[in-house]
Amino acid sequence: MRISPRIEADLLVTINEKDVESKATIRDIGMEGVFIRGRVPSPKVGETLFMKYDLPGYIPLEQSGKMIRKEPSGIAIAFYNIDASTKIKLWKFILDNLGILNVCPYCGEHYDEVLPPICKRCNWRLDFHLPDYFEYYEKNHLLKKLYSKADHLEADQIGRLINFVDVDLLKGRGSGGFQEFVGTSDVMREVFSKIRRVAPTDIPVLILGESGTGKELTALAIHERSPRKDKVFVPINCAAIPETLLESELFGYEKGAFTGAYHSKVGKCEHADGGTLFLDEVAELSPGLQAKLLRFLENQIVERIGAGSGKKVNVRVIAATNCKLDSAIAEGKFRKDLYYRLDAFTINLPSVRERNEDKIVLARYFLKKFSREMGASKEFTEDVAKAIMNYDWPGNVREIINKVRKAIVMSNGSLLTPQDLDLDSSDASVERELSLQDVKQKIEKQKVKEVIEISGNNMTKAAKMLGISRPSLYILKKKYNL
Repeated sequence: MRISPRIEADLLVTINEKDVESKATIRDIGMEGVFIRGRVPSPKVGETLFMKYDLPGYIPLEQSGKMIRKEPSGIAIAFYNIDASTKIKLWKFILDNLGILNVCPYCGEHYDEVLPPICKRCNWRLDFHLPDYFEYYEKNHLLKKLYSKADHLEADQIGRLINFVDVDLLKGRGSGGFQEFVGTSDVMREVFSKIRRVAPTDIPVLILGESGTGKELTALAIHERSPRKDKVFVPINCAAIPETLLESELFGYEKGAFTGAYHSKVGKCEHADGGTLFLDEVAELSPGLQAKLLRFLENQIVERIGAGSGKKVNVRVIAATNCKLDSAIAEGKFRKDLYYRLDAFTINLPSVRERNEDKIVLARYFLKKFSREMGASKEFTEDVAKAIMNYDWPGNVREIINKVRKAIVMSNGSLLTPQDLDLDSSDASVERELSLQDVKQKIEKQKVKEVIEISGNNMTKAAKMLGISRPSLYILKKKYNL
């Protein structure tokens, strides 16, 4: 009994980048693999093969897989983990070619007429064309694979496996970039939980975190699990566009609005109508643009530069910054009213140095991912784990990605050392000392906690005792999850 539907196909395929005399053909394809017939190489069972083939309507797909069975008529190949974008394309191709069936594509049960909503034999849902079917398939496919493996696991392994399940939140539909959002630490499970809770709503979200912690991935994860998932996700980096151009990028302009405006332009806010607008580095907006953004958030009306009237749109706004907004507000660089408008729900992304065991989880994940992509076989030496755990990773996940990818390319052998990752041996032998900022935050958190307890949770009294405003106290309370 299958846990993935398969269809007959007739797709030319190139194997290991070589054209064979009589071109091989994919005759059977599913979400987990293919059966190839024709003149093919003579691989051994377990050998990795690289395939390139066309799905009608898509650019050529490139995938790797393991040969699991050889027959006189051809070979069966199981896919390695494929990225989410390719997975979606495969699913759409299979769905378009299922046609009108009277046989369950999972268990082979025959029906006199068309398929029922649920198979009476295997209990799989068969209403393939419903909008939520792919998400249903992904979850049940994962669960069935887990059940098949669970009997062979020890109790501690099952516990770790349960911790990984929340990661599936970020590996479903949409961008393949979700697969880079992994972790099993308590702080990351809290992030996954917050994404799950806020995604179905329409309220604005403010994402706080250092550079490289995955703010855009978080925003995209929220969008992909919201009712707007079939609409556009429009990101804009407010720090990457000159201030003189940013207003027109956000709100657009009419033809003739200024010198050089030879045609009308739709801004990001208008383009995101029905979907989600992601404002990265929102703290970099000028005071004037902050005021215009606040007005847009309040009335959802886009006013193009040079237009006589505005246009009503329906946009969910998610904003992000690595800036300390309480300091920016105190210094008059960020509007307090805009902060309260954006801060309906806050997600604080932890830095890699706060994620403890996730450091090695991330490094090993990217090692396997990039090794597969590059057709390499690489492993870490025993002392790499210690070096990874003791390094600060100031560049966060982005730095892990860059170091691992570079190590795979530059290393000569199959084993990667701390030196291949540009981690000095001293990093592996010396425990990390707290930075001045770490110490400051630790003391600040403890002090705020004590004062709130002393004041009996009276925020006005606590703020006076600390010598700060109530809004600043609420910001600190959220920052430290008190």
